[in-house]
This record gives sequence, structure tokens and C-alpha cells, in this order.
Amino acid sequence: RAMSAPWTRPHFIGGQWHSGAAGGATVDVYNASNEELVARLPAAGEQHVQMAVAAASNALEMTDWSSTSGAARAKFLRVIAQGVLQAKEKLARLDSLMGKPLSEAMWDMDDVAACFDYYAEQAVKLDERQGTPVALPDGDYAGELRYAAVGVVAAIVPWNYPLLMAAWKVAPALAAGCAVILKPSELSPLSAMELAVIVSAAGVPAGIFNVLIGAGRVGAALSSHARVDKVAFTGSVPTGAAVMRAAAESVTNVSLELGGKSAIIVFDDVDIDTAVEWVMFGAFWTNGQICSATSRLLVHSSIADRLLARLKECAASIPLCDPLAPEHAEATGTLGPLISGAQRDKVA
Repeated sequence: RAMSAPWTRPHFIGGQWHSGAAGGATVDVYNASNEELVARLPAAGEQHVQMAVAAASNALEMTDWSSTSGAARAKFLRVIAQGVLQAKEKLARLDSLMGKPLSEAMWDMDDVAACFDYYAEQAVKLDERQGTPVALPDGDYAGELRYAAVGVVAAIVPWNYPLLMAAWKVAPALAAGCAVILKPSELSPLSAMELAVIVSAAGVPAGIFNVLIGAGRVGAALSSHARVDKVAFTGSVPTGAAVMRAAAESVTNVSLELGGKSAIIVFDDVDIDTAVEWVMFGAFWTNGQICSATSRLLVHSSIADRLLARLKECAASIPLCDPLAPEHAEATGTLGPLISGAQRDKVA
């Protein structure tokens, strides 16, 4: 296996890899294509959550990460982006284990790197906005706008875009001067562990970026922790509601990106083949496992029969594939498996 993160010690806390699981609990990672066990990781327990929060809090207190300039932090983010590109194929293969076609996972890694580069630029621009004068009605007073890091951020991400969803949360938090505890989905945690290797190699101070591997109870413990200043969650509506309830006890800042039932609307003046192409793109990208998947189709009645017949014909022609099989490595327009039998049963 081409990976440098240690699977026997999967929790990255305070710049060190930690093992140990409360009660011997494990996280089993499977290849969605053949349901073979890829890794058995010792799951995080309450003690790991406490350690990670303490490490993140201490790093903010003991280093200048949050007080230094955005331009200084931007240098680290650019190095991380380069590290992602250098490990692009390895990271893509890890994310393809959840069933995503490898060509799509490779594009995801380009987006991950671009995300860190983008927020590097935003960190630089943050410096330019610091100290912006604020007009006050009383001339005896002066005001200015100052931006400060919120503190410790718990980032809880799903399995459908394992590393890209992580980047969307980790990159802006680091750019703003926060410390991050990343909790990837227990179904697809391996690329998050490798991200810890890349972040550490970039020279980010120990404790500023941490990774915990575990099931929902780890996310619940982070969401309710009084020393976590911000919770960023992407996932289902019921779990998002539970995160918000848990965070409410400490009145913690919460952002939620939850599932939807997106519609695509087709009018009667459309080119049928073009419409079908976009319907299929929206419905089958990443095997249809996207919160913005076009799961509702609203079609003008005068063309509905023709469009649906063409859609059925095209959908039936999509080749099914094992994303990691050599013959499918560069294939596009393919469909991999759903991530698990439980997910298949849920959507069947």
C-alpha cells in the first residue's frame, strides 16, 4: 500500500500519531467494489477527543498561528496544495475505495489543491482588510474592523467526497488562523490521514491540524465540547439537526451543509439529447451520491415521453466498473458501486 500514515495509529493529535480505542472498538474500511476489508483501524474514544481539543487549544495559545499575518499562513497553504498534487494518484486511489470512478477522484484532487491555493489568496487579502476604518456618528470616537480567528474548529465531513469536503473546511479554517480537528466519515477515512502527513510535512505547527477516526459518537463528542469554538458539518439532515442540538448546549457557532432534493427543470423548447446529457450528469456523477444530485426531474408534458425514453436508453448504456481496475483507470462516463450494502438498501 502506498501510504505513509500508520494504520495501526490512525489518530493524528498534536503532531503525533496515536493508537488505542476505548473498549477495543475498530473502524473497518472496505473496498466498495468487492466488499473486501482494506483496513481495520482502532477507533477514537472520549480520551482522544479530549486530547485533540487540548492539543488544538494549546497550539493556539503557544504559537503565533492565529496572530501572524494571513500572508504568512498562505505560504503553508500553498505548500499543502503542492503536497496534494505530488500525492495526487495515491490520494485519488484512497478516495476511489468508496466506489468513485478513479478519473473523477483524480479531478477531485485537482480541486483539493486548488482549494488550498484559493484560500491562500484569501488569507493574503485578509491582511488587506484588517484595520478598515468604520465610520461612527460621534467624532470623538474612532473605529476599525479587525478579523480574528474563531479558535478551535471541529470539521465533520461525509464519505462521498472524502478529501475534497475536508479541504473545503480545513483550508478556510487554517487561512483564518484557526486550529482544526478533522473527523472524516468512518466509511472513507484514509485520505484524511494522508492529509495529516501532508500538513505536517508543510511545517504547520503541531496541534493546529488534528485528525480523529471514528463513528458518529466522535462527532457528537466534538459537537458538544465546550472548548470547541466552531463546528462545520456536512451530511444528512437528521445528523445535522443532532449536531446543532449538541452544539446548542455551549452556544457553539455551527455551519451545516445538508442533503437536498435538487430538481432539474426541462422546458418544451429544449434539445432532447442535450437535456438528457445534463440530467445524467446531475444524477450519476459520483454514482449519484451527491447532496446536489438532480434527484427530481420536472419535464414539460409535451416532451416528457420522448425525453424519458431517451434517458432510459442512455442510462442503460452506462458501463459499470471497478474504479481501481487497471482497464478503468482513465475511463470517463462510467458508474462505480455505491459505498456500502447499507447505502444501497437505503436508496433502492
